[in-house]
Amino acid sequence: MSGLVKFRRIIFTRQVLIPVAVVYLFLFLTLGPWSPRWASSFSPFTEPPKKGPVRQPTNFKPLPPLQDRVPCYGPRGQFLSRSPDDELKEERLDVAYPQPFWGSYATIGLDQTWMTIDGRYGPYGYGEEDKSYNRSKVDWNKINWGKLQNQCFERNRHRFPTSATPFDNTLQMVRFGYRNVTRIPETRQWHEFKNTRRTAIVVRAWRGYDWKAEDLQNLRSLIVETSLRTGGEYQVVLLVDMKDYQPYIFASDENYEKALSELGLPAEFREIAVLWDDRLLESWYPDIAEHRTMWQVYQPVQLFSLHYPEFDHIWQVELDMRFTGDAGKFLDSMSDFARKEPRKQAFERAMFQQMENKIGDYKTFFDAVNRANKGGAYIWGPLRIPDIDPIGPEPPTELANNEDFKWGVGEDADVIVTSVCNNAQKADAWVFKEWLGGFKDGTSTPRFFCPPAITRTSRTLLLAVHEAQLVKALRAPSEATPSSFALWHGLKLSFPQHPVFWKKEHDDETQEGWWKGGPANSTDGVGPNLWEHPRGMGLTFWWESEWPRQIVDAWMGKELPKDVARPWLVVEKDGKRYIPNMMMHPMKHYH
Repeated sequence: MSGLVKFRRIIFTRQVLIPVAVVYLFLFLTLGPWSPRWASSFSPFTEPPKKGPVRQPTNFKPLPPLQDRVPCYGPRGQFLSRSPDDELKEERLDVAYPQPFWGSYATIGLDQTWMTIDGRYGPYGYGEEDKSYNRSKVDWNKINWGKLQNQCFERNRHRFPTSATPFDNTLQMVRFGYRNVTRIPETRQWHEFKNTRRTAIVVRAWRGYDWKAEDLQNLRSLIVETSLRTGGEYQVVLLVDMKDYQPYIFASDENYEKALSELGLPAEFREIAVLWDDRLLESWYPDIAEHRTMWQVYQPVQLFSLHYPEFDHIWQVELDMRFTGDAGKFLDSMSDFARKEPRKQAFERAMFQQMENKIGDYKTFFDAVNRANKGGAYIWGPLRIPDIDPIGPEPPTELANNEDFKWGVGEDADVIVTSVCNNAQKADAWVFKEWLGGFKDGTSTPRFFCPPAITRTSRTLLLAVHEAQLVKALRAPSEATPSSFALWHGLKLSFPQHPVFWKKEHDDETQEGWWKGGPANSTDGVGPNLWEHPRGMGLTFWWESEWPRQIVDAWMGKELPKDVARPWLVVEKDGKRYIPNMMMHPMKHYH
């Protein structure tokens, strides 16, 4: 009898304990540290099981061209294709077109046009307070650039894959959130997404920015020319740093809306603004101590790509950039060049400047880099380091010498850099040379920087960098991040050599200081033997230049300081001032 009682007790115990254990496990998984809502940022349970990376195939399939662009409505309520008041006034003058200090119009297929300040920015409000303004005026406070961009996309939706979607109204749908309450996967992989054929243009702004009329005109021009005139192939977004803002902006919708209302952002741009703060970066990258822009300018962009994966690529641009011609045509020319460029020696070509008066046309430059590399390549496939499991493809041949510059032709670049790249291990004077973290080989890790940090980066690359920083706390300075990670992963890098000018029309000594003998004087085929070069204060595109401001002031007819001569790029014809087609940075406010 006692044996039967004992048996019943065992059965009863199992009948009770097993359901209790199941309920406890359910509550633990729902409310405990595995919960996406309540998980601690530092909990080991938040990391999913690790799998090996999925490599991209060696033989990719080029994407077909999109159908013809369908015209979109502009800020004057008319189709841009039928509205003379919305047109830029590009002109060709009977004067010699200036030769760039480096870069080439022919190389990237950029038009050699001229424009006056009115022809460039008149459609966007420049001069509208003058009696001589001959365009219909726009009440800019009633313009909604988010709505106009989405309407344009809808008119062109049939041109895009079904995976493409309109951009959410950022006032109604806040996607950013702290890591401990996120409901999206913490990491994503390139193969989880289908191409959408859309590119975001992320313009960096910040709380406390003093908006000038020329900033508004510049931003309007960027939206019209890149988004509305391309049938929605681009989407312009303001990524706003809430600098030192105390309330937790992601704690509630009310907090976010209050922060947006206190920004002082012009009403026309409110629906394209995405806010972020340092707390957001700290929650996602807790093991990286430094989040300031000069160190980690790409962290907000990485999170943007994670939370807004509907964009294949993201251009990071700055408010102090200026396109003196059609911005959409300029960016198209950059991406077209990068798509056509072969993978072989693309990195090596990015280490030199094409100077037409030193080396001639692009083919001559191309061949010179090939000779410097003896028909091979310094980097062929992923640049192997112990910290990275590459996701890029294996090359089609074991040796680069056996490949005839066909691999990668027709493939979009994962990173488009906007200036020449440099080898960090050669650059003794580079101020960020010792700033590196998480790498097993420390400062012996090969890395390359391409200042300034103005690039187009793919979703594939941004998500790979995000995972490396989140999981392994790998960190490099901003201007070395996309280029180095692209090379470590074996992803495609391209430097379309757009035209850059120097403040003195003929300055052979300074030019030679940058050229340093070119490819013919390189012992390894990877940039000049010596890194040191002159200061870039007089360049039209660099990180420290003062010349762009002087060019624009002269273009606008402003009086320059007594010790500043009128820039030679400003040409006067029939009482009007013209400048050539180029991209300039930085363009600081001094007035």
